[in-house]
Amino acid sequence: MRLTQRITQETGGLRPPLAKSHMNLRLDHLLDDLRTNGADILRAIDTDPLLVKRQSGALVLANAGGALFTPQQQHQLFAKGIVYLRDPFRLVSLPLVKIYNLGEKSVSAADLAGIASEPGNARLHFLQKLDGTLLQRFQHDGRVYFTTRGMIEGGPCYGSQDEDASARAANFDFLGTARRLAQAKYPALCEARPEFENVTLVFEFLHPETRVITNYGEREDLVLLACFDRTDHRYRTFTEVKELASAHALVHVDEFAPPGNTIGEQIESLLASIAGTDHEGTVITIEHGHRVVYRVKVKGPDYLRVLKLVVTCTYDRTVELIDAHPHWKEWADVEAHLRSLGREQVPEEVLGFYREHYDVYASYIADCERLRDWACARGAEVRKEAEAEAGIGNDRLLRKCFAARAVKMPLKPLLFAALNGRLDISAVRQFARSPAEARDAVTQL
Repeated sequence: MRLTQRITQETGGLRPPLAKSHMNLRLDHLLDDLRTNGADILRAIDTDPLLVKRQSGALVLANAGGALFTPQQQHQLFAKGIVYLRDPFRLVSLPLVKIYNLGEKSVSAADLAGIASEPGNARLHFLQKLDGTLLQRFQHDGRVYFTTRGMIEGGPCYGSQDEDASARAANFDFLGTARRLAQAKYPALCEARPEFENVTLVFEFLHPETRVITNYGEREDLVLLACFDRTDHRYRTFTEVKELASAHALVHVDEFAPPGNTIGEQIESLLASIAGTDHEGTVITIEHGHRVVYRVKVKGPDYLRVLKLVVTCTYDRTVELIDAHPHWKEWADVEAHLRSLGREQVPEEVLGFYREHYDVYASYIADCERLRDWACARGAEVRKEAEAEAGIGNDRLLRKCFAARAVKMPLKPLLFAALNGRLDISAVRQFARSPAEARDAVTQL
């Protein structure tokens, strides 16, 4: 059944908005609750074992831990990088409350139509869903802070700095790079200003080294998505966001204008316009008066298909594929095989991710070859010295003299493998099982 047909049937007997959802997902209701019961909500966040807390001085940042796939309780909707103080509990900064995809939590386009049709100067925006890293900027006690969902400046630097970061970007300096980018392009963001007091600016951080799916080329940017006003406990409207961006020479998120007489028709038009591309989709934002009351994501089917494939296109799986074809000598061999599987199994966009994994593997093998060559040469030297001491024909004494020298040297397991005549690339890979281990071993030569 086409989306527009389903919407027509559902809106024929329109139920109360979001009636099927077990949690209240209305932003205006959630933020009113945060204003009224803020201390209790923050205490629930602070004591929740499923949430990870990172501290910078007195500031605490909370985000979902690995065991929490999706919020189970209402306070967890806020824990997407929220920043607060303890003793007493006070809100400092709020980026974005959890945004679900259309269809999740039983939320349909009919629900959106119901919210948009409510009285109160309702407006609906189709904002571009950018495929980068969420970044928030706020100021506290005269200092400017940048955070991702999982890391805060001045806090611990262990672990992934962004929950959506790919494995290859796990060690990327998100916050340091973002601050340097802000200083270069938008210096106002690095200054504590009166007009930014009690305001959280929410950005999408775009950088080629943190690419997920969408290819933005070499673009490095901070794109303003939203603005939370702690004074009013509201997200400012898109018009206000654009005005703020204009006043401070910032770049704001783009808005789509899909044709259609209903929300369903507009969604179909938008998805058709991005079909065949790597663009992620849209965030439908509904406003009543001066408040944002609802957000929901709509992702394009092509993006989701590529995302699924990228999730399975890991370094380990790429290595398994290469090891299963020992006759392959270079990237062209791997690429030819992947292309032979067809675009449905391996879209053009995914080839780039395989190439990145291949390059890491090729560098790893090069390091393993350096280790093997060094161990063979050094092992031959040590054997010659041992033979001079032990004489010819006494294998047991030879090994003893060899061991006495080898144990004082780095990477001695490789030297013993060389002595035994078993030092091939496979043996080196057993010794240095990862690219990081191989690089570390090479530094010891």
